[in-house]
Amino acid sequence: MNESFDNDVPKLTARVKAGGCAAKLGSAELQSILAKVPVIQSPQLIAGMEGFEDAAVYKISDDLAIVETIDFFPPLVDDPFLFGQIAAANALSDVYAMGAKPILALNVLCFPTCDYPMSVLEEILKGGASKVEESGASLAGGHSIQATDPVYGLAVTGLVHPDRVLTNGGARASDVLVLTKKIGSGVSLLGLKGEELEPGSQKELFESLTALNDQACGIALRYPVNGMTDITGFGLAGHLLEMAKSSKLAVELNIDRVPFFSQAVELAGQGFVPAGAYGNRQSFSDFITYIKDVNLELQDLIFDPQTSGGLLMALPEGEAEALLKELGEAGIVAACVGRMHEPQSEGFGKEAGQLFVV
Repeated sequence: MNESFDNDVPKLTARVKAGGCAAKLGSAELQSILAKVPVIQSPQLIAGMEGFEDAAVYKISDDLAIVETIDFFPPLVDDPFLFGQIAAANALSDVYAMGAKPILALNVLCFPTCDYPMSVLEEILKGGASKVEESGASLAGGHSIQATDPVYGLAVTGLVHPDRVLTNGGARASDVLVLTKKIGSGVSLLGLKGEELEPGSQKELFESLTALNDQACGIALRYPVNGMTDITGFGLAGHLLEMAKSSKLAVELNIDRVPFFSQAVELAGQGFVPAGAYGNRQSFSDFITYIKDVNLELQDLIFDPQTSGGLLMALPEGEAEALLKELGEAGIVAACVGRMHEPQSEGFGKEAGQLFVV
């Protein structure tokens, strides 16, 4: 898309230090700051800051709650329409991760009008609008400011029955974990920037980044899913640990079952690992035990910050096969990647919030 613009116009990613969800603040430093911020509670607040949740949930009545989230980031690709699509799909995902349906979205935009023609801004907003329309929600304006670098995303409102909210903290011991998108988008995007990502791999990556989690969520709601989240900036390891801690359980990850993007392992081995992965490693390594030898590139990939990642569902083992079959029939990449355990069970430590890679 940018090829049609004047050669003097910088690429969207030209000055970006970290794009997409790789630009998130580290989990450890974020928690240290949030611990000092007053928490304003309400009896109607079903989900808030305390449970590492993907969105806030506020009860309106016995049969209605609203879900509220906001997500935005700097460009991770140079095509402005594609950037808008990815950012919108990523923001909408937080609503699906709570088992809810999005109904309303507002644009959140920072844009340097001195550096880019307005046609670039137009394409970003069109890309975002296309995904909001696909979700069935309404796009009702937003807010924009001048800034030194482009930043785009959405504030999204959704609806859910208060008794059907899916949270990080709902997983139960012996639940298995089903993942609905491949891992390695951060590594793959860095490979793209280094011109090492092959055309077929680019197609695979962009189809995943722009895919909404609406269909996966809809299918999941037909099963007795106990807990759910989506995999974004804290990587697979970080979000597994958040679910384990919130559910007061330990979690087992079977590394051999994790689906990776086609070139992700190769690129990680070549050193195409974003800075955010090292930040995640620093935040989470103390809570991870490797039961077997795991190659460094696979370790890097479980810490790799994901953008517009898949859903992670915790449900009884007896239901997983049917769920995986239905997801597969819908064309959704899905795999059973792990299991939840009581922390006192043999081999899984004495404290909750621990990840064991097997």
